[in-house]
Amino acid sequence: MSGAPQKRRILLVTNWVSGAGAETQVAHLASGLSEAGHSVTLLASGNISVDVSRLEAAGVEVAALNVRGRWEKLLAPFKIARYARRAEVVHCTGWDATLWGRLGAIIARRPTLITEHTPGREYQVSPKGASRRRAIALHNKLLDRLTYATIVVGEWQRALLEGEGVSGDSIVHIPNAVPVGQLRQEAEGGTDRASLGLPEDSLVVMEVARFASQKGQGTVLRTIAGLRATIGDVRVVFVGEGDMEDDVRREAQRLDANWAKFLGHREDVPALLRLADVSVLPSTGEGLPMALIEAIAIGTPVIGTDVGDVRWLIESTGAGVCVRAGDEAAFGEACARVLGDPQLRARLSEGAANGIAAFDAPVMVGRYAEVFEAAIDSAPLPSF
Repeated sequence: MSGAPQKRRILLVTNWVSGAGAETQVAHLASGLSEAGHSVTLLASGNISVDVSRLEAAGVEVAALNVRGRWEKLLAPFKIARYARRAEVVHCTGWDATLWGRLGAIIARRPTLITEHTPGREYQVSPKGASRRRAIALHNKLLDRLTYATIVVGEWQRALLEGEGVSGDSIVHIPNAVPVGQLRQEAEGGTDRASLGLPEDSLVVMEVARFASQKGQGTVLRTIAGLRATIGDVRVVFVGEGDMEDDVRREAQRLDANWAKFLGHREDVPALLRLADVSVLPSTGEGLPMALIEAIAIGTPVIGTDVGDVRWLIESTGAGVCVRAGDEAAFGEACARVLGDPQLRARLSEGAANGIAAFDAPVMVGRYAEVFEAAIDSAPLPSF
């Protein structure tokens, strides 16, 4: 491709417009594409649960089908097709969107591609807890030949998808990213420790994640309870909501943990991360978590577990420590080491500042734009 890039009409289909990790990545992508001059529509098959004023200010059209129930889902591809006919290319994120969105694009005769964010198929279940592994594998196999490309956010996902019948030649790796400059500006907001009831001289551990079994909030709570007996006034702050929140709150009550804060959903996450001495994610399943990338962008040291592409993220940025998943003792030792050594925290923060450039949103947006351009032109898939 030569000359100035063309301005394209792009439809991004997702399950919801929300504050979850995959949805946050899609929002960054939508804003970046629009600011680059493309015409972008962000369409949720479900609902919109967050403020979209910033997306709209960036020029993104945001809409929702509010699909509920089996029969409405069966009609969703035809509704999506109406939006797809206005676009030149359709991109889909998340199950069910990668099914209904691709079918809508096929009906509208538009090239389509998907991004895979799965932390592992074992975590993808129905609202009643039934596994979706076989259904997802089947629709990936059947729709692959009608899909221009499958984008993976973690290299480890490549083998999973090829095992489901996706052609390796149609898979491309584009890591998640965040708008670093914007997040750093937001981090200078008005939130301070006093407003959260956190002593200035305490050590603050923060986890930004939805409350789910694989995110490990219980591990964090137990770890901090132990560290308080050895290294002093350590506080933990949980940011997020989810099905497991009540369980973790009950454990906090059992531990008499008045040093644990539950903040729920927040719009000022960058400013909160700035207050933390370390951001943690002791997860048992991830793709490439946005929460850790955001912390690294702010300059907050991180401690994560060796799942998905977390080790690669931490080692490539030099921003933290990675331990074996499920090893609560190793996680505790890492927390003690980082919290107990101000000079180590300073080195990790410096590493974060220097290593985050590869995960800045314009890099990600530029790569997606190249793939969209190739899809529209029926050109070979770019490699990065």
